[in-house]
Amino acid sequence: MQRLSCARRFRGFTLVELLVVIGIITLLIAILLPALNKARREAYQTQCSSNMRQIALGLLNYINDNRGILPPCMVTDNQSGKTADPTDPYPYGWFWAAELMNQHYVAAPNNYPNGSGAATNFASASPFQCPEGTSPAESAPQAGTSSTLFTGPPTSINNSTGVYGEAISPRNDGSAPYGVATWYQLCSIRTEPAGFTDGGYPGGVNNAPFVFFDKTSAPVLTALSSSVYTRNLSMIRHSAVMCMIAEASSPQWLLEGNGSPKNPPPAPAAPKVTYTNGESMYRCTIAARHGQVSSNGNNAFTNIAFFDGHVSSFATQPLADYFNGTAGGAPVIPQALGVVFTLSQDQ
Repeated sequence: MQRLSCARRFRGFTLVELLVVIGIITLLIAILLPALNKARREAYQTQCSSNMRQIALGLLNYINDNRGILPPCMVTDNQSGKTADPTDPYPYGWFWAAELMNQHYVAAPNNYPNGSGAATNFASASPFQCPEGTSPAESAPQAGTSSTLFTGPPTSINNSTGVYGEAISPRNDGSAPYGVATWYQLCSIRTEPAGFTDGGYPGGVNNAPFVFFDKTSAPVLTALSSSVYTRNLSMIRHSAVMCMIAEASSPQWLLEGNGSPKNPPPAPAAPKVTYTNGESMYRCTIAARHGQVSSNGNNAFTNIAFFDGHVSSFATQPLADYFNGTAGGAPVIPQALGVVFTLSQDQ
């Protein structure tokens, strides 16, 4: 009897019992996995928001240390042979994220290992990298303002790639090169050819708070010294709604590309892309990296950092689609949406 009792006590699972256990585990995984994925993505969005807040505070400290003058978004170099501008006071270029790192306003790794060679150090943890952006292992960060970054809607992978400006390595002056890949970009416009016909001055339609000084258009030194492109913190009237930093890849995300429209605008009145499903967008290059993707797959949510230092999340669809049909350049976004992109909208 004792031997029979022991045999029963140590009897293994039957096949049916094992299948039932496996079925229960599978069901629990099916129930819990979406919740775990959602929690992970929410954590990533929170980390992204924290990154942007850190960068925004570093940028505000830089601005305050420079008497309220807003820095350039980027200044193209005159060393790479692309219509060199001998008046350019930044022969090796300028890139806002690299300067915040190099001048110790934001702690981040230099993309150039040991300060020399090629820009390859992208894997190190950096506050300039969005955790839901494309990782450097998946898609290597790009230099400058590659046209490949201007295709696809906000959810496109092209809007989630890192960019590190136009750094030169090696430098002819013998100093060590430096650069930072960033998945976030300043709210900026690009300089236009002589005459400044794009309305880039305060009161114009393209007067974003930061400026990308491009030597292929207006001479850099002329543009830098012109009141047309002067930007000061005092121009920001409502710091809680004026976009400072957006999730984007290209430094020219606001007007989507090099050809910012003129004032008065030609036809079409603003940059617009129409997709196969009939949806038209005027601001395709703002990145939708977070939250629930729209039913057509074009939009989701994005984080924006403001001039008062706070960061908020927005659905990209109204930001990408909104246009009142009368003004050229950046579509006229009403303050009621909670964010504006140009000084003329910040009234």
